[in-house]
Amino acid sequence: MLNLTECRDRIDSVDNQILELLKQRKAIADDIANYKLERDQPVTDKNREQQKLNTLMQKGSEMGLAPSLINKVFRQIMDYTVAYELCYIQDKINNKDIKRSTSVSYLGTIGTYSHLAAHKYLESYAGKFEEYGCNSFAEIVENVECGKTEYGVLPIENSSSGSINDVLDIVQMMKARIVGELFYPIDHSLLTVNGGSLEEITDIYSHPQPVTQCSNWLNIHLPNVKIHYTSASSEAMKEVIRLNDPKIAALGSKNAAKFYSLNSLVTDIANNPNNFTRFIVIAMSPIVVPGFVDAKTSIIFTTKKYTPGSLISVLNEFSKNNINLTKLHSRPRERNARETWEEIFFADVEANLDTPVMQNIMDNLKQLTGEIKILGCYPSNEIHD
Repeated sequence: MLNLTECRDRIDSVDNQILELLKQRKAIADDIANYKLERDQPVTDKNREQQKLNTLMQKGSEMGLAPSLINKVFRQIMDYTVAYELCYIQDKINNKDIKRSTSVSYLGTIGTYSHLAAHKYLESYAGKFEEYGCNSFAEIVENVECGKTEYGVLPIENSSSGSINDVLDIVQMMKARIVGELFYPIDHSLLTVNGGSLEEITDIYSHPQPVTQCSNWLNIHLPNVKIHYTSASSEAMKEVIRLNDPKIAALGSKNAAKFYSLNSLVTDIANNPNNFTRFIVIAMSPIVVPGFVDAKTSIIFTTKKYTPGSLISVLNEFSKNNINLTKLHSRPRERNARETWEEIFFADVEANLDTPVMQNIMDNLKQLTGEIKILGCYPSNEIHD
């Protein structure tokens, strides 16, 4: 019979073999990612994964291994492999010569800021690009979670009006993960058919928000213009095209004008010249952010009830590790009507989840919070002054 020291030596040897096999598996994942990228194939194959898991479960049972262990280890390895391949492919597609198809859901129709943000985020994709305009934020999330589209784009906050609470409420419940962010400038412009001039404008079609955000310019330059409100900026542009009158204009993005063959008569007329909207990009598979890339981790959590200073204790975990929070926002938690009122906190952390310091913080927060959920870790596009 082996003694304890010999047993530990054998365990160490087996662990080293596992690490070497994982290294080999990672190298094969590179080849698989390249193969799929070159042939424009999807990263995941759910049927093959299930067949493989069934085979491993059968073999594991014959070897006396618990099915729950096989399932857990397989899922963790596959989740990491898919995340790694997605990150590998995202890095590769910056080369415009590489073609890869994708699909995305966004709010509204062609020409909305959500539509423009979706195109901006996925501009490196040179393959087939399927897009779905949605009527609600919930529809965007549903499209991603049911597999109708690979990505979803959601506006989560605006530099002038703050957080978009409807999105924060949906994010609480979603199964999808945040895999990217985008800060898109709100460049309100006056759009007309060809031949129009500023002096001749008598009517403007617009969603109410752009009118409010351009109020100063409108009061100075077009104080007597008649405003017609529409459900979206894209609807305003469609109406200008339909009427085909150079005296009628729409308020919308200068980047949207090309989709409707409109002319940007005057650009950047918003009250706040530095106005922008932050969009998050969601997908079902998380990504792994390389260590050399600035990363952001988004989390939601509740504090422990009836515990004084519980929120301060959570924030101190980041402060003492010199980690910055770029966002902290609270919302009522989405709960059954019979349940008691509870606040849930949204936080964006300037750190990579895959680092030892963040892993340690997450472990500590499990003890300091009522509940905690990681929404995603992704490359940061945070705007710094």
